[in-house]
Amino acid sequence: MTTHASPQAKAWSPVRESDVGYHKVIGYMPAAHGLTLAQNDIVQMVKVPIGAIVTDVLLITGAITGCTIDVGDGDTEDLYISAVSVNTAAISAMESVGLAGVPKVYTAEDTIDVKIEGANPPDNVAFALIVGYVVGVDITP
Repeated sequence: MTTHASPQAKAWSPVRESDVGYHKVIGYMPAAHGLTLAQNDIVQMVKVPIGAIVTDVLLITGAITGCTIDVGDGDTEDLYISAVSVNTAAISAMESVGLAGVPKVYTAEDTIDVKIEGANPPDNVAFALIVGYVVGVDITP
């Protein structure tokens, strides 16, 4: 297993906790990324700041035959999307299964990651991840 980073995860600096409101970030791994990805590799796609609550996640892929993909973070690899089959081009949306009905509030900066499962993908696959999150919102009941 190797951990890679999309251009946005390396270069982009997320908003600060004091930047209250809704934010949407797109991370992408272009087809010409020059990486050879393998089964169980993780690609860090988008940074989220301290205090973030992820509200929506969209995974956009081309056909990656034989593979499934998880989307999660540094703590739980399938927190947002679990074992989605990407044999054909698709858009997959966030599930609430991993969240158990309780939104996660990030207590440290983290990345939202894509994990390749099931098989080695072909070379030069492309995918994107759109992550929406709020910062500075009190969710105490």
